[in-house]
Amino acid sequence: MKWTEQTLSSLSTEGGYRLRGENMTRIEVFSDAAFAFAVTMLVISLSTIPQNFNELLTALQRIPSFAASFAVMMLIWISHRRWSQRFGLDDGASTFLTLALIFVVLVYVYPLKLIMDLMFYAFSQRWFPADFQVSNTAEVAVLLAIFSFGFFLIALIHFGLYLRAASKSKDLCLSQLEQLLIHKELLLWIIQATLALLVALLALLFMSSLGYLAGLAYSLTPVIIPLVTLKTRKKIRTHLSAR
Repeated sequence: MKWTEQTLSSLSTEGGYRLRGENMTRIEVFSDAAFAFAVTMLVISLSTIPQNFNELLTALQRIPSFAASFAVMMLIWISHRRWSQRFGLDDGASTFLTLALIFVVLVYVYPLKLIMDLMFYAFSQRWFPADFQVSNTAEVAVLLAIFSFGFFLIALIHFGLYLRAASKSKDLCLSQLEQLLIHKELLLWIIQATLALLVALLALLFMSSLGYLAGLAYSLTPVIIPLVTLKTRKKIRTHLSAR
């Protein structure tokens, strides 16, 4: 659909974006169902219903790992949902990228759960349980590389989705503010993709020694994202003051 300022004027606005995709398309319905299935896979992986008190305690100890995995899945789902609401694109390229995201997420769900299990297992000095067994740090490094490569693909697909929206600027009748916000999203996603790929490469490169520590690079994320956001806010203020 080719939008005009007249048709856009009746839309709701959120975070500087006019919400062109409030009516769900079939691919969005399919996407929501796929994410729900991925979360179900996380629940199923928790094991069977406890048969005694000790098994109940063990099951409760698995909650933090499940919660962390669930949070990551929800952040990915929310990111895609926001993109859909902002642009409402239903063309071939957008559909392909959404299907690619669903495919990666359904594969990514188990490496995500396993890495969270091992993380809580290690940080709690083995108090939190972990069914997945590793015999050495090299195996941990390989698992970290698989996890990071999965996140690299997810970030790259989101980058592609926002790039597609930017390329449809005329059809979507994007305002200058929206174009600035898209630029911010592109920058954030390519930074996250680059960081994830770097972690994966470092984990494999130093697999036989300290490759498993490559995951510490993710601690840079809470620093990088606010810096990018702050830079974009300055541009937005300049844009608004010039109007």
